Amino acid sequence: MRLIVLGSAAGGGFPQWNCGCPNCAAVREKHVDFQPRTQDSIAVTAGVEDGSFVLLNASPDVLEQIKQTPALWPRSARHSPIRAIVLTNGDMDHVLGLFSLRESYPLALYATEAVRRGLEENAFLRTLQRFEGQLVWRNLELGRDVDIRDAAGTPTGVRVRAFAAPGKLPVHLMGHGAPSAEDNVGLVLAGAAPGPSAAYLTACAHLDRPADLEGHAVLLFDGTFYREDELSRLGLSRAMAKDMAHLPIDGEQGSLARLAKLARPAGARIVYTHVNNTNPILSRASRERQTVLQAGFEIAFDGMEITL
Repeated sequence: MRLIVLGSAAGGGFPQWNCGCPNCAAVREKHVDFQPRTQDSIAVTAGVEDGSFVLLNASPDVLEQIKQTPALWPRSARHSPIRAIVLTNGDMDHVLGLFSLRESYPLALYATEAVRRGLEENAFLRTLQRFEGQLVWRNLELGRDVDIRDAAGTPTGVRVRAFAAPGKLPVHLMGHGAPSAEDNVGLVLAGAAPGPSAAYLTACAHLDRPADLEGHAVLLFDGTFYREDELSRLGLSRAMAKDMAHLPIDGEQGSLARLAKLARPAGARIVYTHVNNTNPILSRASRERQTVLQAGFEIAFDGMEITL
């Protein structure tokens, strides 16, 4: 199985269009210690002969991400290696890219029933329903292995198991529905044949029940904030990390300390992704980044490839 990190930033990307924080200013000025990042998404292939890929989330930057990833380029007049898309929640930074994939090409979209209901309230979804079979919905049931297939039903070779993750309703759905365990999920990824697995969880409010994260060769995890009060320290917001359903990296109960205790095979990798523009680990010269690296963790970047 091969994973390509298409985007490693949190919502808004890096730099964020309306942010003048020190990190965003530095990356705009092309400071050597910083690199731009697009919004969170992963492409997964299990080595099938036709080179099929499955996208995990469809960020607003999806067209630029495809442009920067030759493995996702068309191979004929009307073609795409992208055969299906799996959504982990209904947040705008994970679904807006769907509306860029509307050029009359069939796609399979996997989501929990709760996420699907939220999306179907959006009139823009009709742009993906120009002809019968353009968008084929398939349900993600918590705890059940699902062999991902394209719109025609052909297997992609990628197997997914969704698990409930502590999070919250998307902002645009608050007040329009009751919270559900299906609102935010993590994914266990594997090939159809027995072999090493990966886990992907980029929005996680706490690690009280980490069992689904154990035993994998690779864990891509929520690296949104380094500190609980990161935004308020910079005078950008009063919101804490917990208010936004993200577990910070730092602290006794932070993800760095908690993930280090996970049961995992020898050589397993933990990679922070979905990194907010304010996070100090974005600077190659920062003390916080060195703390993460010295603990044996990694920090994702756009174009990073991981082979299992």
